[in-house]
Order: sequence, then structure tokens, then C-alpha cells
Amino acid sequence: MQDFINIIQGVGFPIACCIAMFIMLQNEQKAHKEESQQIRDALTEQKIAFSEAIHNQEARTTEAINNNTQVMQRLVDMLEEK
Repeated sequence: MQDFINIIQGVGFPIACCIAMFIMLQNEQKAHKEESQQIRDALTEQKIAFSEAIHNQEARTTEAINNNTQVMQRLVDMLEEK
């Protein structure tokens, strides 16, 4: 019986440490998974915002080119009249 108690006392602490480290590792993995998801969500939001900004800039550029084309056409028309 004394040998059994000695084995439990000798092995109990390392087993408890392993269990504690396992629980800590599980918690770290869960936290990392949540952080990774938050980063993915933030990147997706940034990608959408960037795409919308590019689309808006393209629309403004197209409008500016069309306006410039109209002005140039008016100038050509005025020069042709003279």
C-alpha cells in the first residue's frame, strides 16, 4: 500500500501539471481562433470599403472625363463657327 501511495504522490504532480497545461493550451487555441475570426471580419470589411471607394472614384473620373469631352466639343463647335 505504501508503494501505491508513493507512486500517486510521485506521479500526481506531473499529471496535474499536464492537465493544467492542456486546459491552458485549449483556452489559448480558442482565444486565437476568435482573434483570427475578428481579423478576417475586419479585413473583409476593409476590402468591401476599398472596393466601394474605388468604384466611387471610377464613377467620378468617368463623369469628369465626360464633362471635359463636352467642353472640348463645345470649343470645337465654336472654332468651327468662326
